[in-house]
Amino acid sequence: MPNRNTTARRALWLCAAPAALMASVSAHAADVPAGDAGIKTITDFIAAYAGKAAAPTIKVTPQGSSYLVTLDLGAATAALKPTGFTYDPAQLEARVFQQDDGAWRIDQAGIPPITGHMQLPEARGGGKIDAHVEVSKLNATTVIDPKLGWIASGHGAADKVTVVENGPGIEEYLEFSQLKYEASTKPANPGLTTTVNEPVGGLSIVVDLDPKGLDPKTKAPAKPVHISAKGENGVVNVAMKDFQPAPLLDAWRFAVAHPERADYARDFDALKSIVGAVIADRLTIEETFALEKLSFNTETGPVTVEGGKFAVGGVNAGADSGFSEHFSARALKLPDGMVPSMYAAVIPTAFDIGFKATGFDVPSAAQEWFADAKLAGDGPVLSPEDQSKVSAKLMQSRPIVVDIEPSHLTAPSLDIAFEGKVTIESGKPYGAITIKVRDFDKTAQAVQALGQDAQQKLVPMIAMAKGLGKQNPDGTMVWVGELGRDHVMKINGLPLGKSPM
Repeated sequence: MPNRNTTARRALWLCAAPAALMASVSAHAADVPAGDAGIKTITDFIAAYAGKAAAPTIKVTPQGSSYLVTLDLGAATAALKPTGFTYDPAQLEARVFQQDDGAWRIDQAGIPPITGHMQLPEARGGGKIDAHVEVSKLNATTVIDPKLGWIASGHGAADKVTVVENGPGIEEYLEFSQLKYEASTKPANPGLTTTVNEPVGGLSIVVDLDPKGLDPKTKAPAKPVHISAKGENGVVNVAMKDFQPAPLLDAWRFAVAHPERADYARDFDALKSIVGAVIADRLTIEETFALEKLSFNTETGPVTVEGGKFAVGGVNAGADSGFSEHFSARALKLPDGMVPSMYAAVIPTAFDIGFKATGFDVPSAAQEWFADAKLAGDGPVLSPEDQSKVSAKLMQSRPIVVDIEPSHLTAPSLDIAFEGKVTIESGKPYGAITIKVRDFDKTAQAVQALGQDAQQKLVPMIAMAKGLGKQNPDGTMVWVGELGRDHVMKINGLPLGKSPM
């Protein structure tokens, strides 16, 4: 299922899709009178990035110094059909201006309702997810500079974006209010860096889940789940760093020019070259979504998260490709009665946790995929054995390094910080993690209050931990856990035996 935040953002960018296809400029450049050459440039450009199916729907009408451009979204996205995505017909309209410095500006006021469908694979029970997006009072401007070969800048706003999704076992309603975005691109070394900032005034979510509908094969008894939430004052920040746009655009054009699997089989060598160029580009993507306040309604009362933030990143760096995630909240408040009072002292009220993993060998995995892929016919592209070979090239060609960033978790009787690095080589881990706990005795007392069963299991562990820990001058207890290449475990230098891993 499409990520919900991405779904709403995609709606805004679909409004500017013609803009992304045909371009813009500096606010101080003068408009060039519309003419036949401009009509051909715009038509050819859209056809190259929307595909043959969209070409008959493209209409470019010169009007003074601008061009009124229309096309059908359903036809323009026909190339997505083999992936299971389709869009209903919807007439997109934008006004395009050619500038005297060679760039283009696209202005868009409004967008029609958009309806899309996603066919689920048989492994997920088949069926289809339908999504409907409506954008209220959209105004957007996009600038593409041919000298950059990319979007130079853009800005837009909408009063409201509503997204409704329905599928097997799930019904979702999302509403984003007072959305804005600002985008800009600057030359970097190497390539370009594009940043997008998207403030959100408010967020409403209603989700109904039926576990049986989501997974017909499930045997576990589960009740339908109803979730509703409201958020206040959020922001999404996206950055694409140090990348070359040409390989990405070449891949886009290749995809729309090859709508069927047989087309990929016919131009297999060209596909290999295109993918190789994309992999060679050292693209880094970072995305952060933050909300000042988010409240979930539950049967026992609202669960409130203040200052919540989620960040995810990915880096295409050849054999050292990787990803990262970061979660944090300034305050987490649970309603009375949600958890037994005995646990209240150790239930987190704030957290800041992050990690990154690198060492995934994307080029080797791609090379293996191309060596094993069978695109002719309609059978599986990769056999299960070949899938395992590709996965092994991705994850076992080089050591995977997991960096645990300085993290912190607090509760009324718990204050714990941790960080470290673990390397996984040939499936075997080694590395070190440092854990620091403030007011350790206060935490120990809270654990002892969890009840007799918990005391029997945890009190001996707490006693052993205190014995192994080292105390800093400020009273903080510290444990440095190490796992060597010989798989011997140590706590603060004291060997504890071999790890079973």
